[in-house]
Amino acid sequence: MHIFETEVKVRFNEVDQWGIVYYANYLTYVEVARAELFEKVGLLPTLLSRTGFTAPIVSLQANFRSSAVFNDTLVVKLHLIPQITAKLVFGFTILSKDTGQVVMDGESTQVLLNEKGFMVFVLNAELAGKIKDLHDFFGLEMLEKQSSI
Repeated sequence: MHIFETEVKVRFNEVDQWGIVYYANYLTYVEVARAELFEKVGLLPTLLSRTGFTAPIVSLQANFRSSAVFNDTLVVKLHLIPQITAKLVFGFTILSKDTGQVVMDGESTQVLLNEKGFMVFVLNAELAGKIKDLHDFFGLEMLEKQSSI
C-alpha cells in the first residue's frame, strides 16, 4: 500500500496555554496533507467547483495518542481505504519526526454532492479520471461495484 507523507512544523499560534498543540489543529495538519495529495493527482477544489460538485467530510474519527508542542516537526501520513460505495475514506497518522511516536491517528470520509446538495453516484469523465488517478497513486484498483468515488 502506498502512503502519502508530508511534514508540518508546529507554529506558536497552534499551541494552547500549556504549550501543547490545540486538538483541532491536528485536523488542520491532516487537511494540509490531503490538499497536497489532491494537488499532486490534480483533484483540486477548483475542478470540483467547475464541474458542479463539493466534497464535504461527513465522518471523522480521531484518536489522540500523545502531544506535540511548539516547534515540533510532525509527519502526516495518508492512505486511501478502497470503498464499494460512493465515498473517499482516508486513514491518517501523525507522528513526531524526532521520536517516531504516534501523536494522532484516525479516519475521514468524504462524499460528493452536486450543486443542489444531493449525493452523486455517477461522475463525469474528467472527475472519474481524477478519482482513478488517486487510486493509481496509492496502487489500488477501483473496486468493481464502485460507480463513482
